[in-house]
Amino acid sequence: MSRPGQSRPDRREALGLLGAATAATVLSAALPARAQAPAPAPAAAAPGPGTPQPGVPRLGEELTPFGAVRAGNRTRAIPPWTGGLTTAPRGYVPDRPSPDPYVEDVRWFTVGAVDVERYKVRLTAGQQALLAKFPESYELALFYTRRSAAAPQGVYDASLANAGRAALGENGLALRDATVGIPFPIPANGVQAMWNHKLRWRGTGLSRTSVTMVQSADGSRSATKLREEFASPYAAGDAASPPLLYRRTVLEPREQAGNSLVIQSTLDPIASRTRAWAREGERGRVVPAPDFAYDTPDPATGGVCTADMLDMFSGALDRFDFTLVTRREMYMPYNANRLTNPSLTARDILWPGHPNPQFLRYELHRVWVVDARLKPNFQHALPDRTYYLDEDSWQILASEHYDGKGALLRYAEAHPVAHWQVPVLFPAIEFAFDLTADRYAARGLEYGLPPPVFDAPVRPEDFTAEALVRRGRRG
Repeated sequence: MSRPGQSRPDRREALGLLGAATAATVLSAALPARAQAPAPAPAAAAPGPGTPQPGVPRLGEELTPFGAVRAGNRTRAIPPWTGGLTTAPRGYVPDRPSPDPYVEDVRWFTVGAVDVERYKVRLTAGQQALLAKFPESYELALFYTRRSAAAPQGVYDASLANAGRAALGENGLALRDATVGIPFPIPANGVQAMWNHKLRWRGTGLSRTSVTMVQSADGSRSATKLREEFASPYAAGDAASPPLLYRRTVLEPREQAGNSLVIQSTLDPIASRTRAWAREGERGRVVPAPDFAYDTPDPATGGVCTADMLDMFSGALDRFDFTLVTRREMYMPYNANRLTNPSLTARDILWPGHPNPQFLRYELHRVWVVDARLKPNFQHALPDRTYYLDEDSWQILASEHYDGKGALLRYAEAHPVAHWQVPVLFPAIEFAFDLTADRYAARGLEYGLPPPVFDAPVRPEDFTAEALVRRGRRG
């Protein structure tokens, strides 16, 4: 793990990403050459369903429509992908919370602080840091791998089509000729991989009420109750509206009730920047909020997270050089149904220093590893980063955030659940750890609250400054 004063190469060595054997990577012929800079790559260079190349696995055959390796690994610890979870689990009763489809799974084994050297190649630097920081109470419970990620057939079809037409333009930052599905199922560089995360399938509309809590090592905690709404005109095939829309309104505490934020993302940050507006209080004046970006502290997390840590990563890609390092097998949070048990409370989950490991589930999954370094002449409080993107869904499952000297300052994990009704893989809770202050934020707590609604009737016109003026506290 990184320590203060370590150089950046030591960080890379600790992660085992560069110069390490990649025997764990299956079907390596499907991987592109390592991209040293986020330069545009012609879409035709990615083998699509209509452009067979000798010895290269094809999308929809050896590879899934999202570009994941369909087969299991050599040890069978990772099973083949067979379509994900798309049917109701046993015991499901309509109009009641869906039961855990894997409730009968038993723990495979446990990784504790004493096991780090043995399993280091499978652990993120953030996991290693937490195990070292809390050797008596923190552990990783490993379960049998369930490749539950799924999406509708129309999203798969669009992803296959995108593989033959999507491209980067304007300094490698703007996205061209992609719609509905994953833009780059076989990414040629880190920018393409990050676009896949930003535009991954999350449904076309989402509404949920949840609580964000900041838990300190001394046992104290603060809570912010939020109403969050998300719309993806991109996923709906609506090219006339901004591709991604986000709105959140504070419901509690009372003194912050009505504080609202609206964000409109863009596919072309050169031609049109991301736009944001904020409103303070229920009837406050709506003002532009261009400062909610990059390393601006997110007030909902008490500053544990920066603005671009929302959704594990969000915002423009212009300040970092993103390098696609490899695809490898690692222990990742997955199928976190234990965290969504309605009988639990926040007190059950949030321990001082870290979440209760009894309710966390980790599995062996293949992930794309993307390394990010701040470009020259730019500033950011967390200038070096590493992202781990699930090959089956393109959800970022873990991210590490370093200072310029290689010291690990923040670590975040998304613990996803497969919602078979949609179908979609979506984070139940995101944990973000401030390793310098022994506190962490938990986003998405829903105990005692309704589950997320994925077919919410949200419209693009609801995500504007004018809508904030009209809606008042309803935000």
